[in-house]
Amino acid sequence: MILNIQMQTILIRHMTDFELIRRQLNERLEPLHSLDIRHNHCAQAAVALILRETPGDLSVLIIKRAERAGDPWSGHLALPGGRAQASDPDLLFTAARETYEEIGLELLDNMGSRNRFLGKLPLLAPKNPQLPETEITPFVALAPEQVILSINHEVADAFWVSVDDLKREGPSSFYSMQFGEIVRNWPAYPSSGGPIWGITERILTNFLSLLD
Repeated sequence: MILNIQMQTILIRHMTDFELIRRQLNERLEPLHSLDIRHNHCAQAAVALILRETPGDLSVLIIKRAERAGDPWSGHLALPGGRAQASDPDLLFTAARETYEEIGLELLDNMGSRNRFLGKLPLLAPKNPQLPETEITPFVALAPEQVILSINHEVADAFWVSVDDLKREGPSSFYSMQFGEIVRNWPAYPSSGGPIWGITERILTNFLSLLD
């Protein structure tokens, strides 16, 4: 028993941070089950939390949505993704399709393999009653080795955020909105692109809680 523990300790010491994190995610993410789109239900959406290995670190891809009149998420920092369409076979396909349409990143190979997807995070819904009733399924995926982004009109910018920075800083910033004479603050992760708040902050918090 002691020998087994020593062997595991030696293996862990020789793992990269990326390998350790991937091992933890494989053990702790929800499996890729129950992905059906319920068309007689409320609106459903799917997003992709995309990870890329960088020297000595791991990074998450964040997009900034374009400013658009009538869009409740206009200008927000977010994860690529969007609403399920009737032609989508399931929610994982929704996340992959929307990611490709928005930033040109292909998460499915030519044969439709889903090997880049590690699992999913808990289902979320907006807390603001003024936002459309939507169920959002976040998936965790690995970026291709060659990352070339091609941003469409729905996205103003895209950038990578260090997982180490997210863990170290936590939601230590805030995002403010004024409603008449009342100012409301939401917890946010600081980033080079501005505060990451709302649904995306909640998804990142759930993701980071899986990592030691």
